[in-house]
Parts: sequence; C-alpha cells; structure tokens
Amino acid sequence: MVISDIKIKDIIKENRKTISATVFPDGSVVIKTPIDATNDKINDFIKRKKQWIRDKIEYFNQFKISDKKANLSGSSILYLGRQYQFIIQKSGLNDLIKIEKNKIVFYSSHPQKIDEINKVFDKWLLNKSEQIFSDRLKELMKTFDFPTPTLKVRKLNKRWGSYLKKHEIILNPALIQASKKAIDYIITHELCHHYYENHSTEFYKLLSSKIPNWQEIENKLESRLLGKY
Repeated sequence: MVISDIKIKDIIKENRKTISATVFPDGSVVIKTPIDATNDKINDFIKRKKQWIRDKIEYFNQFKISDKKANLSGSSILYLGRQYQFIIQKSGLNDLIKIEKNKIVFYSSHPQKIDEINKVFDKWLLNKSEQIFSDRLKELMKTFDFPTPTLKVRKLNKRWGSYLKKHEIILNPALIQASKKAIDYIITHELCHHYYENHSTEFYKLLSSKIPNWQEIENKLESRLLGKY
C-alpha cells in the first residue's frame, strides 16, 4: 500500500486510542490505529508524518552499507538496555568475550580478522539471548497456570515475538538489546495469547493485570530500538 509516496507494509487496527507509525530497520512501515479509525483519518496521519517517516527510513538505510561496521572496535553496542563500547583487544587468549563495566571486550589472538570476530560475537549474542530469554520465561511462568511453552529464538522481520497454537513462543534475538523489563513485557504479551488469540479488550485486560505500565514499556522499547511516532 502506498500513501503519499510512503510504502506502508501493514495497517493494524487494535484496541487503542491513537494512531502510531513504526519504521523498522529494513525500512518497512507499520501503522497501528484504533479499531474505528476511518481511512481518511489514517491517510491524513500518514501525510502529516511522511517527512518523519522518510527521515527514519534514511537513518536505518545508512547502516545497510556494511553490517560489519556495527562490530568494529570502538563502536557502540546496545545490550540489555545499556550502551556498551565494543573493544577488540589482542591477546594470547582465543575468542574470549567479557563484559567489563561499560565495555564488551573481545579478546582475540587475531584482532585483524574482523569477519571471524563478527561471526563469533553474533553467536555469543545469540547464546546470551537464548539463556536470558529462557531464564525470564521460567520466572514469568510462575504467574500463569499452564505448562511452560517451548521457547525458540529466531529472527522475525516485523515482530519482537510470536505465540503459536502448538504451544511455542518465538522471540526475536534482537530483543537482547532491550532492557529486562522490556523482555519481560514481550514474553508476558505472548503468554497472554495462550488465552486470547487476538488483541481483544479481554486480552489487554489480562496484560494490564500482569504489567500495569505495559504501554510505557512498549513505547520506550520501540522508540529506542525502532523508529516510532
């Protein structure tokens, strides 16, 4: 769907009071609206925010030139809601990664081999994601009355998480960048889908009973990691 030369990936109508736009790192745009929002109202919103949307798409496009730049020594890494400086340090040790205060230090005997370092670091992040997500799921299940679903961590293009009817939860590994509060919110959101498939009024009542300030957490999560208006 194209409105005012802005390509919209999806328009989601749900139980909310305002219209919001989210720009994802791949450049796709998702609009969330109240259930009773008219097409004219949605179109007006997109037209008013088109420059903001373009700016966000341009911002994400600058990182598509080379993904390797994100893991160069001295670059900034977002991990569990905190900003760390990524440091590659020559060492007799082989591929050892440590978190030291405000730094993530990669000790390597071959610091010049950036491609290999990136691969090892990405695997380390994935392992951390699986471990932390599993721990948080186990803790959060104490407030639910059904068996713990199977957890899978894999890339999702447009979502932080998903609940499948076969009693599985899928979480996006990129969620490791978010705070533990945000991770807990996403997991709780998906667990609530065990009872309600859609984002109904009953779904949001349950979610609010579990996390009263979920909207604040969601806004901070998407504002920091995505482009959201």
